[in-house]
Amino acid sequence: MIDMKEVTRLLSDKDAENIICREFDLKPKNIALFIAAMASTKSDYGYIVIGASKHSEGCRINGISRSFKIDGVIKAALKQLSIQPSVEFQMGSIDEKNVCVICVKQSERNIFVSNEVLKDTNQVYSNDVLLRAVFLACVKLQRNNLFKDVSEDERNDYIRDLLETSGYQVKDQTRQGVSSSGKASGEVDILIHDKGMPITIIEALNLSSLDTNYLNTHLDKIYKYDTLGNRFNFILSYVNVKDFESFWAKYCQHAENHVYPHALVGIDDTRDKEYNYSDIRLLMTKHNRHGRETELHHICVKIHS
Repeated sequence: MIDMKEVTRLLSDKDAENIICREFDLKPKNIALFIAAMASTKSDYGYIVIGASKHSEGCRINGISRSFKIDGVIKAALKQLSIQPSVEFQMGSIDEKNVCVICVKQSERNIFVSNEVLKDTNQVYSNDVLLRAVFLACVKLQRNNLFKDVSEDERNDYIRDLLETSGYQVKDQTRQGVSSSGKASGEVDILIHDKGMPITIIEALNLSSLDTNYLNTHLDKIYKYDTLGNRFNFILSYVNVKDFESFWAKYCQHAENHVYPHALVGIDDTRDKEYNYSDIRLLMTKHNRHGRETELHHICVKIHS
C-alpha cells in the first residue's frame, strides 16, 4: 500500500529528489522511461505521480480521470524494461483530485556517485562529480533498449530525469542567451543550476555520421547560450554509426581544429583513459574566455542498433 501522506509531503517539497511529476502521460513507453529513471537514482525508492506538474515551489495537482485503466499501462511499460525494478501503483486522491502514483524501488546502486559525496552541495556541483553523474546517465541510457530508435528530445528527457532524481536542479528547453540566428533567445537542452545560479549547460544531438556542419552549429550554440561563462559545459552526442572507432578519431581531430568562439588552449583525454570504455568516449577542450580557463566536455555515446 502506497503511503499517500508521504507522497503529498514530497509534492509540497520543492527540493524533494525522489519524485517525478507528469501532468498527463499514460503511454507505456513514457511510463517505462520514468520507471527506469527513478530505479536508477541514489534513493532507495521514489514516486512517479501522473496528474501533477512541477513548478518552482513544488508540484501542482492537476488531476486525471478516475476511469483510466492503469494496470494494463504499467504491465506494458514493465515489459519494455530489461531490468525489472520493484513497482507498486495505485489511484489516489490529493487535494480532492485524482492522481496515479507509481512507487519504484531502486534496482541498483549508483556506481560512480556515492550518497555521501552527494550530501555536500559544493561537491555535488564540482566538475569531477557532475561529470561522473552525466557519464553514468549516459551509461544507463546506452544499455536501455528503449533508446535505440528515439528522438533526441526523448533521450534528453531521460538524462534530465536521471540527473534531477539524483539531486541536481535541472531545467530543460530553457530560453536564454541568443538563438543561432541571433534574433531571439535560444532553447538550452539541459541547464543545471544551484538555486537559480547556472552551473553548466548540456547541449545534445543525434549523429549518424560526422556531420561537421551540424556539429559546429551545436558547438557554437553552447557559447551563445552560456552568457555568463560557466566553468564547464557539455556537448553530448548520441552516435549511431557502424565504425565508432573511426568516428571517434575524426571527432577528436575536428574538436581540435574547430574555431571556437573562445580560443582553444588545450585538449585533455585523461578521463577517457580513466573510464576506459570503448563505446562511450570522453574528450575535454580547454578555452580562454576573457582571461579565465573554461572547459567543454565532449561525450560521444554509441547507440547500438
